[in-house]
Amino acid sequence: MKELSLRPYTGRLFIVTSRKDYERAHRRLFETPDVLNCSQAGRFSGGGGVDGLWTYLIFAESPHILAHEIAHVVLHTFERCGIDPVCGGGEPFCYMLSQLMLESP
Repeated sequence: MKELSLRPYTGRLFIVTSRKDYERAHRRLFETPDVLNCSQAGRFSGGGGVDGLWTYLIFAESPHILAHEIAHVVLHTFERCGIDPVCGGGEPFCYMLSQLMLESP
């Protein structure tokens, strides 16, 4: 499990690449189970973690699925902060997506 910063916004993002790791991490981070079905190649979960921080967890088996799931995290983060993702021609969204993809496993 790899942890990424959502800077400059508050919160943290964890990324895993296996179903088993996702289910284990979800229980640890959110204290609730989340079982993936066999057809899922990606998943995004988010909300307040047990320590009160905004916490997101992604399971992705491939880079294109990872980009899709990270986009959900960025959109949710922007919504929490009251930011329109298309402001500035979408540049804040695109820069954050690019940075998280660069730092991802």
